[in-house]
Amino acid sequence: MSRDTLVRVTDARAAATRQRLLDAAVTSLRAHGAGGLTSREIARTAGVNLQAITYHFGSKDELVAQALTGLVQARVAPVRAALESDGDPAERLFAALHTIGGTFDVAREDLAAYAGAIAASASNPALAAALERLHAELVGYLATLIGEMQSDGYIQTWVRPRPMAELLVSIGDGVAMHAHYGEPDVEGVLDQVALLLLAARDQKSRVWPAAARALLKQMRKG
Repeated sequence: MSRDTLVRVTDARAAATRQRLLDAAVTSLRAHGAGGLTSREIARTAGVNLQAITYHFGSKDELVAQALTGLVQARVAPVRAALESDGDPAERLFAALHTIGGTFDVAREDLAAYAGAIAASASNPALAAALERLHAELVGYLATLIGEMQSDGYIQTWVRPRPMAELLVSIGDGVAMHAHYGEPDVEGVLDQVALLLLAARDQKSRVWPAAARALLKQMRKG
């Protein structure tokens, strides 16, 4: 076996081990929450030795932080795809909200894991840093989107894109925390988010709150 081939095989094995550890951390997050994770449990689930966590990630906390980041990004990806599709911004917004509502039951375990991670981040600096990066990424993305809608005349000029983005992310965090211990009214919350943004639309806009409600109901039947 040549040196180049050996390097490629070694790199592939290392990447596979890293992914098994990330997958195992996600499985353990869903089952036990961030506060109940142990390195031994993650290694057992991944089918690797305990030292692999330190070798590939430096610490269990960093592994959990990266696993949580990947988990949230995977859940956000379909929503971002809806927001970035072609068409009227309002319809894109409704499509994104519909995507959130449609995947909520599937994502409930992940929301609970995310809520547990928020609580555990008080004593986990790596996890706190990962959550801060996720928060900043989501707020920055939403602020840019709101700013573009504002420039196109879909949202009135009194709206401040970044604080509005902070508000929307805070609403999402609140729903996640509620899902950790109860049954949030997700459809009701999404309705209110849609109407909140539409209330900030220019009065000459083609979509009004009553039409928004009708569109949301139609999409949910589809």
